[in-house]
Amino acid sequence: MADNDFKALLGPPEARWFVLAGFVGRLQMAMLGIATILLVTSATGSYTLAGAVGGTILVSQAVAAPRVGRLGDRLGQGRVLRPVLLLHALGLVGIMGGVASGQYWLLFPAAVLAGVAFPPLGPMVRARWTARVGGTPLLKAAFAIESAVDEVVYILGPVIATTVAGAASPELGYVACMVLTLVGGLAYASMRRTEPPPMPVTRPGPSLLRIPALRVTLLFALVLGVVLGSSEIAMVGFAEDLGAVVLAGPLVGAMSVGSLLTGVWYGSRRWTSSLSRRFAILAACLAAGLLPLTLATGVPLMAAASFVAGAAIAPTLIVVYELVESVVPGERSSEGFAWVQSALVIGLAAGVQLAGQATDALGGHLAFRVPAGAGVVALVTALLSVRLTRRIRPAAEVLR
Repeated sequence: MADNDFKALLGPPEARWFVLAGFVGRLQMAMLGIATILLVTSATGSYTLAGAVGGTILVSQAVAAPRVGRLGDRLGQGRVLRPVLLLHALGLVGIMGGVASGQYWLLFPAAVLAGVAFPPLGPMVRARWTARVGGTPLLKAAFAIESAVDEVVYILGPVIATTVAGAASPELGYVACMVLTLVGGLAYASMRRTEPPPMPVTRPGPSLLRIPALRVTLLFALVLGVVLGSSEIAMVGFAEDLGAVVLAGPLVGAMSVGSLLTGVWYGSRRWTSSLSRRFAILAACLAAGLLPLTLATGVPLMAAASFVAGAAIAPTLIVVYELVESVVPGERSSEGFAWVQSALVIGLAAGVQLAGQATDALGGHLAFRVPAGAGVVALVTALLSVRLTRRIRPAAEVLR
């Protein structure tokens, strides 16, 4: 039974500790986007500028994440994480300095630094699980644990960011992002006993992008990122239209609650259907679940619509990571999962920018057309990819 799987995975104290450290370090993942929106709009009133700064962080992160992941595979996760965390914190300080001084051009080089040095804790934790239980039925349960952690992050993160910003100041919301990342990230980096052994190589191996099933999975992840990024900024605009921007965090959190519950449910079952079939079905559920966001008007209806919209997210992401684990060599798992993160954040950047412009032009409610449209594109992508994902070939055959 899967309950026993969860107990087996989290029974060893060292496993619980690296999961906890990864959770604390990843809280910023859900805080930084909304904290950037609140910080920049508090000084400029421009959602377009806020979206551009947030998008710069995300694009820079997407470009660098696979390379940071590869370094982690080769040199060791802790050895790579420590300097990355410090450079990331320096980038966040630069963004705050640009807003405080009114020198808004400084926001962009600082955002590039913060993005390039964004700590890839999610891929690294999943790589750590792969090193422990890869190739066994426990891996699906491990990925379900990480999806549940991600969803708790996305429940609590926006609430922390908006609460701190509303009760104190947007600047303190940014400081909270930095502190949580440093505390969790440095604690995770110090846990050497569970760290996958470094796999040094004398020359770069073939690009993982040569794997067709990985390419199509990454395309889907990119579109899913558009859904997530556009939903968040549209929710901020929706809450501001109602005169209660502090509600943005709980409304975004409702989406994560729906995702958390279905993610745990998915991870608690032993599935006999193929990954490709589950991939297509969950993509259809995702597209259908986003439509109520375009119809909701008041806060209660929007909370319910947000919950429904989130219900397919975690199971879909678990399948994405299962697909990647199936085709990527084990010794390059951090890099493979980092490619998923890159695809997601490129989509997040595009979604934030598109929804930022739609919010400025049309208002928060109509901006929900962006995630709804992206959901349809995600479904089409999944359906077109069924033949590729049905015939997964081992990475060793593709990369020879």
